[in-house]
Amino acid sequence: MAFFKSGNTPDRETANQGVTSYGDVYQILKDNVDDGFEFYEIEPAIVIAVYLNPDSLPNRNIPGDASGRTMKDYSLLGTIKAKWARSEEQVEIEGYIKPISSHMVVYPLIGEAVNIATHGSQMYYYSPLNIRNHVNMNVSNNTATDRKITAYSSEHNRNILSEYGDVVVNGRFGNSIKFGSDPEYKYPDIKITNRQSVSPQKTVDEYWPHVPSLNSDGSSIFITSGPIRDVDVIIPSVFSFSNVTIPDVMDGDMITLNSDRLVFNSKKTDIFLFANINLNLLANDMINLELGPNPGAKITLGDPLALQPILKGGDTIELFTNIFSKLTAFCNVLSKATGLTQINDAAIQLNDDLVNLAKDGFGNLGDIASDKVFISENFADEFPEMAEVTTKEYEVEKVTNSAGVRG
Repeated sequence: MAFFKSGNTPDRETANQGVTSYGDVYQILKDNVDDGFEFYEIEPAIVIAVYLNPDSLPNRNIPGDASGRTMKDYSLLGTIKAKWARSEEQVEIEGYIKPISSHMVVYPLIGEAVNIATHGSQMYYYSPLNIRNHVNMNVSNNTATDRKITAYSSEHNRNILSEYGDVVVNGRFGNSIKFGSDPEYKYPDIKITNRQSVSPQKTVDEYWPHVPSLNSDGSSIFITSGPIRDVDVIIPSVFSFSNVTIPDVMDGDMITLNSDRLVFNSKKTDIFLFANINLNLLANDMINLELGPNPGAKITLGDPLALQPILKGGDTIELFTNIFSKLTAFCNVLSKATGLTQINDAAIQLNDDLVNLAKDGFGNLGDIASDKVFISENFADEFPEMAEVTTKEYEVEKVTNSAGVRG
């Protein structure tokens, strides 16, 4: 929409009386012609270059460097070159055209049309015009574009199917954010989708929209509330025999993440997971807890200050096997002994064997305890007064079968 802006404020003498002079007429004409008059217009233009690669930027002198060295002019990042769409000669516009906002920018593709406006001496461009109602690209007819992004490679990236009142951000590359609600417009939800799935309808209809799906899209983050919708129910990747580790109800305020791989990384300190009831872990092949190379690092179960080491299964079995074999040999001697001398010799041999097991070889008692994994003491051993209270509470709350509703 074009508009005019005057740069002058006429200062006229209205109290003077008499015949109008030549100077008065000249001043009146000058006031109306207005040397400071500015004309503003928004006009479409076709993008011919987009400056997002630093290598494509022009050079400028390094400020304060007297040697004449130059550097890339990074102030032009995000600018474009364009030619007027309505001009018969399609003359290239002089200068670099900046995005209208530095906060929310939709960088156009070569061949797309953008609206351009002049503010002061600087030209600015708006988001690409929605010529074809496509989210991947909106190149105008018979306009060449580059090969970085093609209609063929991005043709299945579609607008998100939205509902009344939604606010949607559609990316070109099959990514989106939808701020919506439930069908009754009571409970809000936020759905973040990355790498849209390709439904059969998309292959036959270029305008078929995309319905965000937890189970078929590449990666999803759903922040939902209220009653769960069928399209928002996740299909677990692991079968649970007990069904205890899989939620039976997925409604209310919740966040659901689904992808081929999830990575949580804390660069400096900690990761905290809290649950009011249960913290469940379920995997098909392995649940692994591993320590880094830090000296003194350990895994504790039940108490961060736990001091009781976990026994290593293989070493414990071998130690007990050795002990039992020595005891078996001793019993065999006793069963066949005919005098005290044989019994005495067998007892001395058993004592030597047990001493050796306790201090030498693979069966050393210290070898069966892990130096990395520790468990806490029994609750009743650490807090006998709390254990007594808990026991008494359980006895009071013991449920007995009776008629009616238990309050």
